[in-house]
Amino acid sequence: MAIFENNPDQWQRLDWLILQNGWTSLYWHQSVLNNDIDWFKNEKYNIIDFDCQNWTDTDQIHKDIKKELVFPDYYGENFNVLNDCLSNLEITDTGLVIVFRHFQIVNTDIAHGLLDIFARNSRLHNLFGQRLLTLVQVDNPNYQIDPVGSSPVLWNGAEWLDSKRGL
Repeated sequence: MAIFENNPDQWQRLDWLILQNGWTSLYWHQSVLNNDIDWFKNEKYNIIDFDCQNWTDTDQIHKDIKKELVFPDYYGENFNVLNDCLSNLEITDTGLVIVFRHFQIVNTDIAHGLLDIFARNSRLHNLFGQRLLTLVQVDNPNYQIDPVGSSPVLWNGAEWLDSKRGL
């Protein structure tokens, strides 16, 4: 089952615009992110919103993820188990949007590993007709991260141009 119809009307949807280029979209302005979150809510997506300001170590990251994604007690608080639990995550309604705010605080290697796991699982869930997207807000308009899930991490459509991020 395809998650979109082959219809030009579908090609203007925010979810399609993000997923056509990968699994993750970057944001700088909170207002742009909030507008997109409102769009997803109107489309009946479930939203899980993380404030990453305290994510200076992996223990806090795993603690927050386990709580918000309601992972089982056996969640081993490492990236291998995160990958396993995400692959078994039940996605209902239109889909699931994971939001990471102030993500620049996360160590670059850990940030890349985390987003790569979410990208892999987004691709996996898409195979079963389920939508999983990741929106990443950073407070640095120059923020860059290596490709995740073999796809680039691009700025959202409203802030794609450097000039829209004050650069």
